[in-house]
Amino acid sequence: MATPKPIQHLQSTSWGRWIVRIFGSLMVAAAITLHLQWPISPLVALGLTCLSLAAGAMMAVHLRQSGLPADEVRRDELIVFATSLVAILGTQIIVTLLKGETSPGLVYLSLGPIVAQAMLTSALLGPNIAVIGVTVVSLLLGMSGALAPDTVMAAWIAGVVGSHAVNPIKQRSDLLRAIGVQTIAHVILVAAVSISVSKPLLEIGWGIMWASVAALVATSVFWLGLAVLERLFGLVSDWSLLELCSPEHPLLRDLTLRAPGTYAHSVAVANLAENAARLVGANPVLVRTMAYFHDIGKTLRPSYFVENQTGDNPHDNMTPALSAQVIRAHVGDGVELARKKRMPKIIVDAIQQHHGTTLITYFYHRALTTATNPDSASMEPFFRYDGPRPQTREIAILHLADQVEAATRTCHGGPEECAQLIRDLIDRSRAEGQLAECDLTFRELSLITDAFINTVNALRHERVEYPELPDPSPPVNQDGDPDEPYVQSSP
Repeated sequence: MATPKPIQHLQSTSWGRWIVRIFGSLMVAAAITLHLQWPISPLVALGLTCLSLAAGAMMAVHLRQSGLPADEVRRDELIVFATSLVAILGTQIIVTLLKGETSPGLVYLSLGPIVAQAMLTSALLGPNIAVIGVTVVSLLLGMSGALAPDTVMAAWIAGVVGSHAVNPIKQRSDLLRAIGVQTIAHVILVAAVSISVSKPLLEIGWGIMWASVAALVATSVFWLGLAVLERLFGLVSDWSLLELCSPEHPLLRDLTLRAPGTYAHSVAVANLAENAARLVGANPVLVRTMAYFHDIGKTLRPSYFVENQTGDNPHDNMTPALSAQVIRAHVGDGVELARKKRMPKIIVDAIQQHHGTTLITYFYHRALTTATNPDSASMEPFFRYDGPRPQTREIAILHLADQVEAATRTCHGGPEECAQLIRDLIDRSRAEGQLAECDLTFRELSLITDAFINTVNALRHERVEYPELPDPSPPVNQDGDPDEPYVQSSP
């Protein structure tokens, strides 16, 4: 099958994005009109469709400026359209069901779907995109007449609060905090909005109660929707990453039992990488999870890796080329194991890219010294990892931390010697182009270097040397008989 030309591929990608935008905007426009009396005026339908298209175009421009690859931008657009559509449909259903109801404050149940959309978008794509999304949804519902102006204002502010309440959310206490923040925000908002339009006190009380129910509903929908969207779009939240880091995960349990040295190395790499990621604004939870799993391929042949060797070295009886092939294979083995366990794509990418296209130096130099007619130019490709090079900041940090941990483990010099070794390793990776395909800046590389140096020096600090204590012996009596009880004589 012929490979399409780059121009044709670019055109098809552009058309695909526009199809997603137009279809999504039409679906949103149709959802907005559900509460209207059909048949509706063609001009009204046209106006709402144009508003939806404009909102979709604005979101697309914002996502394109994020610098993400085209396929990720298209994925994020789908997520925004899907969550917005569900929020609008949910709000319309609630508004329709409440028509004719005289119970005061019931309208504030409509806050639930809008806040849930903001929380989901924030957890998956970040609070900035979530705020834009909830703004668009609130304005469209207000323009269509589905919600009164005071309810639109309450929904928008509640959505903004919700988008920040779940970012970050890493443990159960964070979820409880998000529920508390949402409930308090709903109470304050409904009270303030109701007072501003001179609603009776009884109606304000009922509104506060139903708004609190909406906060609980929004959090429940967020909890369920997060798992569904992660599965559909191949994304992973910090909550899911922390679940992967559990020592009871099958891959980590196998790593601990079969390759304990590799597991210890992975934990050390995680500590290095997490500290560096936090300094440069990368995702520290993601980097730690990547570090735990980056060498899981070594569980298939653990004795071929020095950190797991306790006796003979099997490489002593192998050619350098065969040894390099075995070492290189742990990357492919790790990718296969991760895919079998349905690990998130970003973790699979980290396993595949964490060595980049670096040279397996030890066996390459060994091959040069043992070859009859060594030709470094022709031999070098056989001793390089297949790559690709790190594509994200987090994988680049993992790539550097992996090298630093392995190299400093054998550094017997003082802090300055180790610091210089770390600088040389990072400079060499940059000079070889291993960091050319990620978006790390020179300033961030400097911060990463300092973080590595501080962490390594902290781990290598000197300890107090304890004096050797004499062997304990049983007390003896005055006659030197250890079997008789010792009785101290009176002075």
